[in-house]
Amino acid sequence: MHRVRLSDGSVFGPADLDTIVQWAREGRVPRDALLVPDDGGEPTSVFAEPRIAAILATPPVMPPAAPASDSYSGIIPYKNPAALTGYYLGLFSCLPVLGVILGPAAIVLGVRGLRRQSREPALKGSAHAWIAIICGIIGLLIGLFFALGIALAIFDRGP
Repeated sequence: MHRVRLSDGSVFGPADLDTIVQWAREGRVPRDALLVPDDGGEPTSVFAEPRIAAILATPPVMPPAAPASDSYSGIIPYKNPAALTGYYLGLFSCLPVLGVILGPAAIVLGVRGLRRQSREPALKGSAHAWIAIICGIIGLLIGLFFALGIALAIFDRGP
């Protein structure tokens, strides 16, 4: 049985060597600690015990690094291209001439983006998909309104 004496004077134990070896594996035994035998023997460095020395001599193993966070995918959902493309088409569909063409495409891509995001929640882009759908509808209505106005203007010329 031994006790572990730290450099600040605190003492842990008594414990058998197997327990102290386990403490060393857990990182609870510093390199400057002393082993004090319970039988009144002379304190020795923890490096005097070969099993503890082997543990303390090896560099600590770092856990694998966590994957880098993908902070931009929440702002720009580049992993959900349907939502992103639909978003831009929806915005440009609000231009009067382009609404009839880009509006339906934005709506379709927005729905696809929402479906993909619901299947894979880690993907971002639901806000972009909703904007694509809403702007696509508004752009389509604007485009139809202007197309109707142009058609009425052409047919209302009269003789």
